[in-house]
Amino acid sequence: MNLPASPFHDTPLATFARRLRSGEASALGATRNLLRRIETLDAKLHAYTFVDAERALARAAALDQLLTAGVDLGPLMGVPIAVKDLFSVDGMPTTAGSDVDISDLVPPQGRFVDQLQRAGCVILGKTATTEFALGGFNLRRPPPWNPCDLGVPRMTGGSSHGSAVAMAAGLCAFSFGSDTGGSVRWPAALCGVVGYKSTTDHWPQDGIFPLSRAMDSIGVFTSCVADLRVVHAALAGVSVAEAPLPSQLVLALPGAHFFQNIEPEVEACFTRAVELLRDAGVAIREVALPEAAEIEEVFGRLVTAEWLAFVGRDRFLANESIIDPVVAARVRGGLELRADQYVRLASRQQALTTLIGERAEGIDGWLSPTVVKLPAPCTDFRGVDDVAAWNRVTTQNTRPANLFGQCGISLPMQHLGARWPAGLQLCAAPSHDRRLLAVAATIEAIIGRAAALAG
Repeated sequence: MNLPASPFHDTPLATFARRLRSGEASALGATRNLLRRIETLDAKLHAYTFVDAERALARAAALDQLLTAGVDLGPLMGVPIAVKDLFSVDGMPTTAGSDVDISDLVPPQGRFVDQLQRAGCVILGKTATTEFALGGFNLRRPPPWNPCDLGVPRMTGGSSHGSAVAMAAGLCAFSFGSDTGGSVRWPAALCGVVGYKSTTDHWPQDGIFPLSRAMDSIGVFTSCVADLRVVHAALAGVSVAEAPLPSQLVLALPGAHFFQNIEPEVEACFTRAVELLRDAGVAIREVALPEAAEIEEVFGRLVTAEWLAFVGRDRFLANESIIDPVVAARVRGGLELRADQYVRLASRQQALTTLIGERAEGIDGWLSPTVVKLPAPCTDFRGVDDVAAWNRVTTQNTRPANLFGQCGISLPMQHLGARWPAGLQLCAAPSHDRRLLAVAATIEAIIGRAAALAG
């Protein structure tokens, strides 16, 4: 296949930025390259649901002209990116992955996408999401093809799987998703890329179709932590924090819940990662986190109740026949939740956020496998019960961070002993996002980086 390598393959964003300003690279050239890759590869991968090629090329050309004229918008200027099909972007459709008519619910473009555009990003298009971001797999709409195995379709995780696949396959420089119960960290782990979930209120979420106002958060997929730190610093308007020395770090192992159902290869990778961190001088403590067991009762019921409150009970019942059966089954479980039960659950979620925040004093983060399973063949999952069981097990380690209000990140660790992608998760106290990314840089330097899946 005569296909050019992505200009961002093994090329950090900071290096592209230097090349752009020296004239060695151009926004238009990078955009053309990625659009060609999308045209060639996405017929199989299905990472994108909408590609805005004409406007992306026009914007890239305009950004090159601005830079020539001496107008520099910062380190993300001219960088082609992708956003999940929950983010409203003027001139692009938003479907939330559904055939249900939600046109009256789609918000106008919000402040976060405004910020991306002011930073000079080129938005290539929208990426696939599971229907309404409820879970990781739809029976009626199979997930994108996981590029870790081009011969067998494997689970990608969800719901931001289109953004993860686009990143893994070199179809963008970086991409955005949303994370309510692991929807960035989960597919990042199974697709072999870096995935960061911000604290819920870290970035503005107007302009994004919601799942749970209490636990939604914006997330970013990149190929390495260095790129993630550039993106975060540029959008937050801060400098890149200095990475701490290993001897300055204290990490916690959160207990039995996070190691239930674990596959041997994932456990082997995680054990090796912990050994490397300890050998480098990182202090690692075992700290119980029994509240993680509340994810089914509190998290599960809150999410469906808040989705129903936004979309509407009547709309759901009128359209249930065209909604994916996995999604419909999950939503039906929330139809009978009473108002007093909802208030108690919401209060418990707030109390847990406070409690876990206090318990994080003196700890730089909680360390665990991101997902306890490797990406299984999609053909193993033929019915609602199969998919529901997979979703529960593979989000057992990601959902607690949303329940506790934490920020979190997944780093690839399959190079430490697995056949298929596996992720190392680090979660930190709410609003410690900048510190989290600095700590992640130190961890990545210690455990090493997995080879990129695609050129």
